[in-house]
Amino acid sequence: MKFAQILYDKAHWIFEADEKPEFAPNIILVDITERDDIQEGWDYNSETGEFTAPVIPDPTPVEPAPTVEEMQAQTLINTEYLIAMNKMGIEGGKM
Repeated sequence: MKFAQILYDKAHWIFEADEKPEFAPNIILVDITERDDIQEGWDYNSETGEFTAPVIPDPTPVEPAPTVEEMQAQTLINTEYLIAMNKMGIEGGKM
């Protein structure tokens, strides 16, 4: 016989035994003898008794960090902007 220990609504441990072992009453064991497809980590619905493979969401895309050249270019632009503002007599956004 094949069993799955259910913990937090997931197949936590899958094992084989000649008969269903007697564990503490709070340990849930489900007979999965006829189900070779179930794997540890699968979701278990206690209302329907069904197992489903977990759905893993696609990772959120991460914007790459700017290169050194891009940071240097942005610094140059900011510096030129501040110099131009100073030459026009504009300081801190005030005239």
